[in-house]
Amino acid sequence: MLHVAGINYESTADAEGVACTIFFSGCKHFCNGCHSKDTWDFNYGKEISNELINVINSEIDKRPFLSALVLSGGDPMYSAVEIKEFILKIHIPNNNIWCYTGFLMEQIIENYEMRELLNLCNVLIDGQFEIEKRDITLSFRGSSNQRIWKKRNGEWYV
Repeated sequence: MLHVAGINYESTADAEGVACTIFFSGCKHFCNGCHSKDTWDFNYGKEISNELINVINSEIDKRPFLSALVLSGGDPMYSAVEIKEFILKIHIPNNNIWCYTGFLMEQIIENYEMRELLNLCNVLIDGQFEIEKRDITLSFRGSSNQRIWKKRNGEWYV
């Protein structure tokens, strides 16, 4: 069952503008220097329920200024099927979804379930956090190996 570790309804750090960021539980990358080690556990946090979905939609609806929904974690791609089902029930701000993952784009497009989730996204930040490549000057990334992919006209570009 899918679990949510936390929600920031007004994040200014995870996407362009102000976004609703949902931190999903579950990650097997175990990056050295990870700032969200609690989310490695797939059972950490609140289990997704219709009640939680209603609360999230209500909170999103109160904030017409939101620019995006951000999928973070943990690593959303580990629960791609469940997260795809979940976001189909969520009011997506500005029809804009950002996703953070430790997987590389090249790995995601080779995996059917991950690719299905990717197809719903507009922006993907890929690559594991690497402490030796940490760079606090980068927007939306923690280390220089991570890439920002944007979808334009159905095609992905770095």
